[in-house]
Amino acid sequence: MPEDRKLNLDDVEAIEAILTSVPEAFNLYKTHGLNTVSNTFHIANLLHLHAKVYEASLFYRHACDLHSKLPTEHPSPQILLHVSLLCLLKAGRDLPEEEIKELEGYSKTHANYIRGIQASWREGNTERAMALIGNTFEEFHSGEEIDVLYLEIALKHFSPLNGPITAESYSPIPRRLYMFWDQNPPPSIAQNIEYHKELLGDEFVFFDKKTGGEWLFRHFGREALALFEEARHPAEAADFLRIHVILKNGGWWIDADLRLKSLEEWEKTARLPKDSRFFTTNNFYVHNDFFGAVPNHPILVNAAVTCWTNMLKYHGLFISYKTGPGVFNRSLSRTFYNAFIYDEPLPSLAIGTASDMFSFVEQFDVEYKSLGTWHTA
Repeated sequence: MPEDRKLNLDDVEAIEAILTSVPEAFNLYKTHGLNTVSNTFHIANLLHLHAKVYEASLFYRHACDLHSKLPTEHPSPQILLHVSLLCLLKAGRDLPEEEIKELEGYSKTHANYIRGIQASWREGNTERAMALIGNTFEEFHSGEEIDVLYLEIALKHFSPLNGPITAESYSPIPRRLYMFWDQNPPPSIAQNIEYHKELLGDEFVFFDKKTGGEWLFRHFGREALALFEEARHPAEAADFLRIHVILKNGGWWIDADLRLKSLEEWEKTARLPKDSRFFTTNNFYVHNDFFGAVPNHPILVNAAVTCWTNMLKYHGLFISYKTGPGVFNRSLSRTFYNAFIYDEPLPSLAIGTASDMFSFVEQFDVEYKSLGTWHTA
């Protein structure tokens, strides 16, 4: 392994210089050092979060070197090494072939995942990338970074999926807009609810916790109602409801912190072709706060299955992975994988950008998101 891939623990000054710009990581180092996998991994994650990707790659590498290689120690060496190499790619660095071979010794699929990202980012070869990655995303929780990177590659590989408006275009998506707020909406949310009622009349449907629970019980039974009522945060309850409402009824979902810009923009959605319309962030996370689909659309069916699985098996998973955008990203991963590997036809599907989405809606600040706890509850 090249010397520049090793942390010199004796060079305290150099390590502190790396960590100074991320105070939480610096404090962890000063308090606990770099002698355990868990602490080194935590520091690496903090560096990664703050876009210090080359530096993060060194700390992930060090965590891998510290690892006992026993199956009971987590994270596994293949997780530590693959994310180290991924951070190297993000930093624009070349990958040491011996480390890819080392990763292959732990997990061939993880090694091919990294080779696939390299093929896409370095060679522009999306076909090779998708062939190498395969469905390795199934080894991860829904919504983890592999789903996001796979979607980025798939959207480059397949024909444009934006489905533009034309003079003749028509949307089969039902003309209903749904929204949820569990109880006691603050003034800004209450005003937004009234705004949509006045703008759309009967085409707008609002759920609170009581009416949402009643709807779920009526259409999906007591188990669905129980999962809805046991959600550990209103954001999770909203996620669970939105998937089932659009799956059953079709239509459009809008989060309570978004508002349609105008009646004219709502009317434009009636001319959007395709049976479903999704939007991605600039980083290829799927927006679940504004989307539309016909009833029983395959993307919603698969997302619902993942949502139930996560609710029943992975109670403590991050909400964004468990019931939020992650289940939509995973559904799209499976859809594109089957289209690429098995030549299954893509469902009627349009995927637009964040810019496309914000031509229809606008966002305003609400307290629960400013608190910063809703997605990690």
